Formats: sequence, C-alpha cells, structure tokens
Amino acid sequence: MRDCRRSVPGAELVYDEEGQGPLLVLVHGTGADASTWSALMKECSAAYRVVAYDRRGYGRATHPPVRDHRIHTADLAALIEHLGPPAHVVGWSSGAIIGLDLAIHHPRQVASLTLLEAPLHGLRHPAPGMLKALAQAKLAQLRGRHQDGARAFFRWASGTRDGGNAFDRASEDARRRLLDHSRVVLAELDPGLHGPLGEHVSYADMASIVAPMTWIVGGSSMPWYAQLAERAKRAVPAIDLVQLDGASHLMHTENPSALAAAIARAIERSSARPPERAEAAIS
Repeated sequence: MRDCRRSVPGAELVYDEEGQGPLLVLVHGTGADASTWSALMKECSAAYRVVAYDRRGYGRATHPPVRDHRIHTADLAALIEHLGPPAHVVGWSSGAIIGLDLAIHHPRQVASLTLLEAPLHGLRHPAPGMLKALAQAKLAQLRGRHQDGARAFFRWASGTRDGGNAFDRASEDARRRLLDHSRVVLAELDPGLHGPLGEHVSYADMASIVAPMTWIVGGSSMPWYAQLAERAKRAVPAIDLVQLDGASHLMHTENPSALAAAIARAIERSSARPPERAEAAIS
C-alpha cells in the first residue's frame, strides 16, 4: 500500500493506494478517516486500483474542522482529477453525500456511484432518538466533554433493529479511532444547510446525475436508513436499491467481504448499461 499526498486549496490530503485496474475511490463518513477502509481495500484491490483518503480535518490531513461539505466535494474533485478520472466512487454515510454532490457538479469524474447508508435530508426526516442524540452531543461539546458528545452521536447513528448499536460492538481500536476525531465530528454536526444532514443536495439535482447509482442499506441497521433510501428511490427511480443482509451502519468493517462483493456487482451493473438521466418525481 502506498501512502501519497496531494495539495488542495488550503490543505494537503493524504491517501492510501493499493491494487491495479479501474479507479475506485472510497470516501469516509463523519468521524472516520482512511484507515476505516483498510479491510475493504484488501478485498477490492485484486480487481481495482483502490484509493482511500483522509478528508481535511481527519487523520493525517491536518486542518481545522470543516462545516461546509461543499469544501469536501471540491477536495474530492481535485483528488480524482489528480488520480485520473473517471472513478468508481463509494461513499459511506456523510461521505455518500459528498459523492452525490460530486456526481452532480463534476459528472465527468464519476463512472459509477455507490452510496452506503447516506443520511440524505436527515434533518428534514429525523429518526427516533436522533434529535435527542444531537442535543446530547452539543451539550457535551459546550461542557468541553467532546468524546462523550461524539460517543452519544455514534451510538445513535450505528443503531440496529434489535435496539443495540454497532459502535458498542466494534473493537476497542475502532471505537478509539472514531473518538479521536471527536472535535471534528461535533463541528460537522453544527446546524447548517451544507452539513451532512442538510439540504444542499436536492432530489432535483440528483435527477441530473448521469452516472449509475447504487444505494446499499444494511439489513440490521435501524429502519431510518432504509426509509431515506426508499424516499430517494421514489424521487429518482434510476437508483438501484440493495439490502446487505446482516449488516449495520458499520458494514465496511463488520463484513468487508460481503460489501466488496456488493460493490463489485454494482460496478458490473453500471458497466452493463449506458448512463441515463433520471426523471425526478419530487414529493
């Protein structure tokens, strides 16, 4: 695996690269960094040139927290331009929102788009317990207890159908890596139109995406993620909606083999048909 760097306006991105073949770029969600993809990279690198990068503010890409996700979109566009477009883009959680924004504004760079439980329009359609978890996180932030705040958010976001959560079941190292970014996480959760739960990606914009889109939800995740995906599917029928049985919001660390196979199938489907512009039925 190669550790590489790329300068972007105001920051330096650091990324890992492994394998050869078509370019596959992995975009992490709130609280993570490139290391969250390590197991999935190994699974995918036999068939793809896989790149996972630290978004600015995370991991090795030192930078103050970024509240406007359009900056992350510009960073991703610059990185793919450097690597050689187009790329198959996989975004997890808030990283999926960045992938959507990229496909809307930089269509030449995206060969296909795979979304892993995107919290699209999450504030408009809140899940049970979501507003309480966000309030707990922000209150802890005000008290200077950043890890407690981030932990409250992670435990809610990784909630499962059985009433538990994947964060508590994750390894100690995985939990530590997420909590290491507590200050960045809490900054991203500030209210705003251009945050991970905001409105800057609309269904009408998604209807302009020409790259094939696959939306994967975990069969064990709390129903909210599937509900958001189904709402997007009704608005943009061209989305392929896939359920990964036995998986939760941390699907890329829980079962990377099954997720790698699902991503490969999504890319194969995208290669088998020409890109087509969706028609949105906005509700």
